[in-house]
Amino acid sequence: MEVRRLLSMLSNFKYFILIAGCWLQLPSWSMVNALGAKTQSPNIILILADDLGYADLSAYGGKVNTPNIDQLAKEGIRFTDFHSNGANCSPTRASLLTGRYQQRIGIVGALGENSLGLGAPEAKNEITIAHYLNQKGYKSGFIGKWHLGYNKEQSPLNFGFDEFRGMLHGAVDYHSHVNTFGRLDWWHNDKLVREEGYVTHLVTNHAMEFIEANKNGPFFLLLSHLAIHFPWQSPEDEPHRVLGKRYREVSGPLNRLGAHSPEKVGKVVERMLEELDKSVGAIMEKLLEMNLDENTLVLFISDNGGITEYNGGYTEISSNHPLRGAKHTVYEGGHRVPAIAHWQGRIESGTVSHETVMTMDILPTLLKLVQIDAPDKNGRNSLDGINLLPLLLNGKRLDSRHLFWQVGGSSAVRSGNWKLVVMDPGKSMELYNLHEDIGEDKNLAIKHPTIVKDLFNQLQDWEKEVNQKYYQNGKYYKK
Repeated sequence: MEVRRLLSMLSNFKYFILIAGCWLQLPSWSMVNALGAKTQSPNIILILADDLGYADLSAYGGKVNTPNIDQLAKEGIRFTDFHSNGANCSPTRASLLTGRYQQRIGIVGALGENSLGLGAPEAKNEITIAHYLNQKGYKSGFIGKWHLGYNKEQSPLNFGFDEFRGMLHGAVDYHSHVNTFGRLDWWHNDKLVREEGYVTHLVTNHAMEFIEANKNGPFFLLLSHLAIHFPWQSPEDEPHRVLGKRYREVSGPLNRLGAHSPEKVGKVVERMLEELDKSVGAIMEKLLEMNLDENTLVLFISDNGGITEYNGGYTEISSNHPLRGAKHTVYEGGHRVPAIAHWQGRIESGTVSHETVMTMDILPTLLKLVQIDAPDKNGRNSLDGINLLPLLLNGKRLDSRHLFWQVGGSSAVRSGNWKLVVMDPGKSMELYNLHEDIGEDKNLAIKHPTIVKDLFNQLQDWEKEVNQKYYQNGKYYKK
């Protein structure tokens, strides 16, 4: 990648302007440079991995070599304290698209077959990233896993995206593209299509096609990988699922997890991770090839923490080391995830950020980047996330705030280094100092009752607001 970057730099006169300091450091990329020419609004690529654990990548201490993602981190910002809004698929995706806590939308768990997702009455007034960016002339593409509604009326095309290729379901066979309900689930816009190929390869190829088709920009691409979510399958495997059969078991021929025995799954996941890494490399190479890397913000994140074990004896699937917990929990392993931001020439290379960041912060950051006004803070679509541009471009610290998670009957609240975990409301209170105890091993609730009380009150107020009502013009209203 470095050789190709050097050749690109030497052949691109704009680069010499850049290193000579002729670009003005202005709040938005869509401004006027020192030569008086209007620069193009930045392209935006958001790469979303699925079930990727905190320590799965070699950049985060993982045992699997992921050189392309490591290179992305070396050339950008690697976050150590980035959190998904949810501890499983659909909630985080809802928050990502809206910049709001997913509880406000009514998407609090992985959506089932009859769920309406973003098409539900609670979500009818929501505005997505794609909707906002359309205001500035962006072409928006969604490639990969949607999991926010199961029929074409609930597809990305109805929520601001101009192009959709991929799956509506949360977990299709990587080869046959059959979902757990035994149905073909592979779409090109509003049509079901049969297309041969391994899912990770297909979404990568279609993403590169989208980049090439929209090279004159600006474009927004949400590349939403299925990897490394089950069914655990490598490119070398045969198709596991066939049409007409439901794959809801956790053992036997209809195993929803795939055909591999528990003792082999770890190696299969490693292969899946290698292909995910190759995908990131291919996307970055495409940007270099088309001289787009200096005008493209690339974000890489996971939708939740990794699965470390599963019913039926499946263990050592993913790694969240040194964190406690895994997917579906409010402990750190459920929502602290790998995250990287890259923008050649704009984000300082080799930066490590320890600021506490959430998925919901991405949307307000992009709004500020392209100079779109955020919704009224007292209105129906008020944002819960914050603008990260000062952190990304100038390394500025973020203001202190309370952050919240809720999974089923358990919940958590974070303020600074303090985190309160409530597994049984009113009965089980766990307080941790994450600066001293990132593994959440030492419960300090008895030693700090005042902190417990304050955080619990904050948590109760938040739950009351986001789950039952919305706030507008200084008053609470029922949804």
